[in-house]
Formats: sequence, structure tokens, C-alpha cells
Amino acid sequence: MDLPVTKFDLLFLGLGRMGLPMAGHALRGGLSIKGYDPDPARMALFSDEGGDAVRNLGEAIETADAMLIMVGSEKQVTDLVEGPDGIAVRARPGSLVLVTSTVSPKFVHSLGERLAERGIRVVDAPVCRAEMGAVSGTLLTLLSGARPDCEDAERLMKPFSADIENVGERLGAAQIAKTVNNMILWAAVTANYEGFLLADEWGLDVEALRRALITSSADNWSLRHWDHIGKMRWSLKDMEIALATGREFNIALPLSEAVETQLRTLPLLNHA
Repeated sequence: MDLPVTKFDLLFLGLGRMGLPMAGHALRGGLSIKGYDPDPARMALFSDEGGDAVRNLGEAIETADAMLIMVGSEKQVTDLVEGPDGIAVRARPGSLVLVTSTVSPKFVHSLGERLAERGIRVVDAPVCRAEMGAVSGTLLTLLSGARPDCEDAERLMKPFSADIENVGERLGAAQIAKTVNNMILWAAVTANYEGFLLADEWGLDVEALRRALITSSADNWSLRHWDHIGKMRWSLKDMEIALATGREFNIALPLSEAVETQLRTLPLLNHA
């Protein structure tokens, strides 16, 4: 399916804190967009932005050229795929599924194999830079999958992506890249927090110190966006994926194990 991007009928599955602003950018970018979320309030917000909020999920999947999944868990992805009106049942052969949710590499690889049996194309397409990147339309999108499928995916994801990187043709490669990103992110968050504890104990102005460190060798993304870190809910999920993937390959990840333990105790993080 080598269609001009405006000819795609793209269905957003998940209009949460990231999905809704991403869909908004796609709408403003001139794409033909429909949206679905089980929460009526999110559907109403999408409608307020001029989006077509679908009421019949099965029919919407049946008519979509492409579907973008942006939900919070592997179970939610599975429900959208395997449910009675899900993608595996209702999607047309040749349609494209973009898995932008953060899931395990093993999960997305298996999902791709199952849907390929029905002629449905899958691209592994997680995004980085958190909710603020979705709101500003400056996400980093990571892609892996068959080259023609990734080319279609890239055109669809440009409206909300400042950067797009294709990291390989094997499904799961993009999730590995996202996992590495998350491992380093949360290690930096933990180091920042411990450093600020030490500085505060000595009576330093922590905010002034943070501004200084941004100009120095301690600079990192979470330090520059420290006020937003508490809004990022998925630290434990991210580290669980990293550690489970390490165990699959029999790779020791002692620093990540320590980071995961410390993240459970950080008062600035919302694990709800």
C-alpha cells in the first residue's frame, strides 16, 4: 500500500495523555483521522478538537488503512488486537498497525507474527520524550519492521515527531532501543535525586544548582525537565521490561536492578 499520506484513513486507538495530543497534531497536519478511547471524556476532548470519535470500534477497524495503538499496557494492546471486534478479527489484509505503546520486544515480535498470518502489517514504533513531546509535537519516534511498512509509518508519524529513526527490520528492535533509552533515563533520574539530597543537606539552593549542572558535565534530559519527572508514571514498567529482557538474553544488569529498587522509594514519582 503505497498511498499518499493524506489518503490514509488512520485510526488512533488510545486518546490518553499522549495519544490525544498526537492525534491533534495529526489532524492539524492534514491527515484523515478517527479516534477511539473507552473513556467517553477523552472521546469528547477529541471531538472538541475536530476529530471523528468513533462509536463502533469494529467498523472503524474494518475501514481503517492504518491503526496507531497508544495505550498503557500489553494487556490493553492484546485486548485491542484479540477482542471480538479487535484488529485480528476485523482489520483488512494489507492494513498497517503501528505499535507506539511501550511493550516488551518479545511481545511486539509475537504480535507481528500473529497478525502477519492474516496479512496485516505491523511496525514497531515506540516514542520518546514523554508527554511534553507529544504536546509540543516533538517526539522521537523509533521504527522497526519491513522497510516499505516503515516508510508508510514514517509519513503517518511526521506530524507529531521532530525526529524519526529506523533502527532495523526485525520487529522488537525499536522496543529494544526504547528500553535502552528508558534504562538510561531512570538511572539519571535516580542519580539526580541522590545528588539533590546531598546538596540540600548542605544547605545549597537546589534549583540554582540544577541550573548550573545543566551547563556542566552532569547535564542530562531529566535534569533539564526535572519539574515534569513526577508526571511520568511508567518508571517501574519500563525497568521491568528492561530486566525481563536482560534475563531472556542472560545479561546481567546490576545497575538497572539497583535503579529499579530505588525508583520504588522515590517520593517524586507517581507509581499509580
